[in-house]
Amino acid sequence: MKKLKLTAVFLMLFTLGGFAQSTDSSKVVSKEKEYTMMGKSWKVIKYEDGSKSYEWEIDENEYNNYHSEKSSKFKYNFLESEVGINIWPEGKGAPQVKPWGSWFVSLQSVGTWKASKNFHLRSTIGVSWYNFKFEDEEIYALKTSDGLEFVDYTEVIDDPNADPIKSKISASYATLTIVPTVRTNNGKMRFGAGGYAGYRLGGRGKFVYDSEGDKVKDFTKSNMYVENFRYGLRSEIGIGDVTLFFNYDLNDLFQAGLGPELQAMSFGIRVD
Repeated sequence: MKKLKLTAVFLMLFTLGGFAQSTDSSKVVSKEKEYTMMGKSWKVIKYEDGSKSYEWEIDENEYNNYHSEKSSKFKYNFLESEVGINIWPEGKGAPQVKPWGSWFVSLQSVGTWKASKNFHLRSTIGVSWYNFKFEDEEIYALKTSDGLEFVDYTEVIDDPNADPIKSKISASYATLTIVPTVRTNNGKMRFGAGGYAGYRLGGRGKFVYDSEGDKVKDFTKSNMYVENFRYGLRSEIGIGDVTLFFNYDLNDLFQAGLGPELQAMSFGIRVD
């Protein structure tokens, strides 16, 4: 236990009708009395000159936690990762996406401002990879001067022995997120809602097929008419050390007039 001592010395000044304080530790003690309430103890000390002082006993862990929280309003984590799945809506002129294989991966630095015990402001900056794997592996994403087309692979791959394995498009973004978060008193549960914005760093199309036992990878190294900027809404819900997140793009994934009009979505998990 730690003792927190506060000395409040009251001298009755009859001529002024007021009070004064003193912290002179050399005064003679005339009486000490201890009090206890709800597990907390304190002592009242009376001196011969009529002044008083007070001593409280505080649990050492409570004392350290209190001061550490007061002194540290900002927490920084250099590297954090998230993993999840990307999807887009059906019936928008794009092939159906296969969730397993349409991976969302993010590496980021995190800063958290602890405004209060129950409210934190979480912000991240990092790189996110968006992959969209087609359910039908025979579809080929073909970039033309008129826009992005989804055609049968036989129109592009001149190999009668080709057996399609995988077809996908992908893009990477430098991404900034800001998520105000409400937490329970013990921090075990939390909910956040905010937004994100990103700038495209790269992109490509990928078609993989088997040709007489050999795996062949055909790449289209370009932006695939994916928008350079990406922004949207984000929500998070956490229990313990596990956080689930959901991202919803507010802008179209592809450039206007050069690809399907659709918004992408991502959801996944983070372990804090």
